[in-house]
Amino acid sequence: MAALRVLPVIALLALCGVTAAAGQSPPAGLQCGDTITADTTLVADLIGCKSNGLVIGADNITLDLGGHTISGDGKLVRRCPRRQICDVGVANDDRSGVTVRNGAVRGFAIGVGVIRVRDNRLVKLTSSENQWFGFLIGNSSGTVLRDSTANDNPRPDGDGLGVFFSHDLRIVGNEFLRNGQIGIHLEKSTGNLVRGNDFVDNGDFGVFIQANGNEVRGNRCVRGGAGILVGPGSRNVIAGNRVTRSEEGIAIEKGRGNVVVRNVVARTRKSGIRLGIGDPPIGSTDTLVRGNLVTAAGKDGFLVARNDRDALLRGNTARRSGDDGFDINSRSARLRHNHALGSVGTGFELPG
Repeated sequence: MAALRVLPVIALLALCGVTAAAGQSPPAGLQCGDTITADTTLVADLIGCKSNGLVIGADNITLDLGGHTISGDGKLVRRCPRRQICDVGVANDDRSGVTVRNGAVRGFAIGVGVIRVRDNRLVKLTSSENQWFGFLIGNSSGTVLRDSTANDNPRPDGDGLGVFFSHDLRIVGNEFLRNGQIGIHLEKSTGNLVRGNDFVDNGDFGVFIQANGNEVRGNRCVRGGAGILVGPGSRNVIAGNRVTRSEEGIAIEKGRGNVVVRNVVARTRKSGIRLGIGDPPIGSTDTLVRGNLVTAAGKDGFLVARNDRDALLRGNTARRSGDDGFDINSRSARLRHNHALGSVGTGFELPG
């Protein structure tokens, strides 16, 4: 699935934006494709842009959408000139200290894209109906996405937020709703915090992590595919999240030293918390699963695949599982002080 977006992402990360000298006054009567180089507030919508909406052209400026909308024409740009940005609602390449806030972007390939930046702030934005990403952050650090919404970015390729080759981001208090594939896709990125976000009705996953050393804390995942999936990824912390009515709750498929603690998973169609995959035989290593509650999983409350290695499950509870409370297929898994109540199958299914 990740391969579907490799070419678009690599192409975008290689782009160089159009820039202008800092300190100029905002142009009167902004038009689609304009570059801004000073603090700017929209006074009207920009509608039907054939390629870009607006391009950021200076450091340390603010683009305030003023409650207005920047919209594309809903059609992908098929031929983008070499070393230019195309089909992005708000595009920022290599401009740091920028704030974009207070408005909506829709109908582009990418709603808001920031590449090679430091310390940007994306606040109170709605990005919807974009073909690839509502928001994209690549090769960047210290950027904040807060109090924003990525919704209805459609299949086959639509994600709410893509994060690639980036570190020390804060993704806090946002909504990711009804995106065709993934709410947030974190890949090859580290030291990022995903906290207090809502993921509702996303097609494949709420959060998909293919990265090391990130924290996913206090989020809410409702319906859609798996709530939170890690693999491959190591030393990630998945803590204090709530996953309900999804296909699956939390899965750690491949990686080392991940931590899954104090999460609540309820009414999944399949397993509540899963380590590894049975077919093909893949497993994680040294995963800690502690203090989690799984209620009314459609199948197993906790499932550990045969090829998973050296997992420690401690102080977890499975209630009213549709099959086993704990289905443990790995001989190296260790269980301490776990509880299984009211399982349709057995409380603990252990390897023979």
